[in-house]
Amino acid sequence: MEDMIKIFTEYVKTFDLKEPAIMNKFHHSFRVMEFARDIAISLDLDAEDIMLASIIGLFHDIGRFEQWTKYKTFEDSDSIDHGDLSVEILESLMPKITDNEYLKNIIISSVKNHNKFKIEDKLDGRGMIMAKLVRDADKLDIMTEQGNILKRNHEVNEKLVNCLKNHEMINNEDVKNEMDSLFRLIGFIFDLNFKYSISYILDNDIVKNKINLIEIYSGTELKDLEKNLITYLKEEYHVRQEIQS
Repeated sequence: MEDMIKIFTEYVKTFDLKEPAIMNKFHHSFRVMEFARDIAISLDLDAEDIMLASIIGLFHDIGRFEQWTKYKTFEDSDSIDHGDLSVEILESLMPKITDNEYLKNIIISSVKNHNKFKIEDKLDGRGMIMAKLVRDADKLDIMTEQGNILKRNHEVNEKLVNCLKNHEMINNEDVKNEMDSLFRLIGFIFDLNFKYSISYILDNDIVKNKINLIEIYSGTELKDLEKNLITYLKEEYHVRQEIQS
């Protein structure tokens, strides 16, 4: 893995490391690498697939550095799809990463699908596991690091509350302010694929803490929603436990 880290670091060094946004994505990439590795280990994958998961986690956001440098935003809707851009950049780096065409395709497809609303259906079994794995790893870091503060009070958007009550993810176009963004972030739980991921969210009280933050800044009581989501997570954990056992 040291060789992969060297390739990644040498690429990132071509950008302005004094820029906080660049460094934030640099650290995010390493955290997602660690989450991806831990999920792979929890699935009892072999050493090659643990390495593969780690590589995908490390390189999943490789396009973010160029995106920020060119557009000064991480909003794909205002710039470019960062998953697709990451694929373009990975194509040029791939000769340094692997000469195995099958592994190359898995890396590319996993990175391409990591930020899409839904994973494309054409992936084979191994490719689908890796695509799901990096999506989980990315979401775990985002849910841990983001949505922990609000800058001002907002009214609760009942449409988004109902989406969560119905166990539906929230579309980007329905996000109008920072509180809406927090609801969308909570909705990531409906796209978690593995027992490890659900356990992490439960063990760290991530849903509870974010709903408490919304209650403080909106003045709206959301205990029923919190109970609904925690029950969902616990039920899904047992489902994944049966699947993975």
